[in-house]
This record gives sequence, C-alpha cells and structure tokens, in this order.
Amino acid sequence: MAVAEAVAEEFDATVVNMRFVKPLDEALLREIAAEHALLVTLEENAVAGGAGSAVNEALQRLGLPRPVLNLGLPDRFLEHGSREELLAEAGLDAESLRRRLAAWRPGAAARAKRTA
Repeated sequence: MAVAEAVAEEFDATVVNMRFVKPLDEALLREIAAEHALLVTLEENAVAGGAGSAVNEALQRLGLPRPVLNLGLPDRFLEHGSREELLAEAGLDAESLRRRLAAWRPGAAARAKRTA
C-alpha cells in the first residue's frame, strides 16, 4: 500500500484501499468513477478474475465506462524469491509502476518528475 500511495502522489492520483472485493462497494465505485476519468486497479493477486476484473464488470453493469488499467500478478507461476523480488518481477515495484502509469497516461511522466 505504501508503494501505491507514494507513486500515486507523484501522479496526483487518488488511492482507494479496497479492503474487500465482495461485496464490491458500488456506491464508492460510482463516486470514484464520477470524479476520475481514468482508473487503475493494483493488486497482489492475479489480474485474471481478481479485484480489477470485479471493478471492470461493475463499471460495465452500472453503465459507467472508464478506461481502466488493471495491474497485478501475471497468470503464471512465479519463481521463488523475496516479496520485493517477486513484485519487481511482476512489474509491481515503485519504478515499474511509474513506468507503466507514464506509458498508459501520456504526459503523466513529466508531471511526476516535477513533483519527485
């Protein structure tokens, strides 16, 4: 969570901690979708069938289409290693998150560098 908050601050993004996936807090999701044009989900779980997928499905069901970048673990076996090593391998460490967000959100890299 600390990495997500630090990177989000650089990108002037809002962080919402999903304490649970089910039931999904659809009222909060409506609020977030109303206030933000782009959404990013980040989880230390497989993206396929994970919390990000639940957010995507709810947005569709609620008629709130938004561009969503789902970040999480790949749907494959990860070798053994420390938590930090595995997160880096999956692209979920701070530097990887910065690169992925900047690539997905053009212009964000320049704003992030100015605030870092």
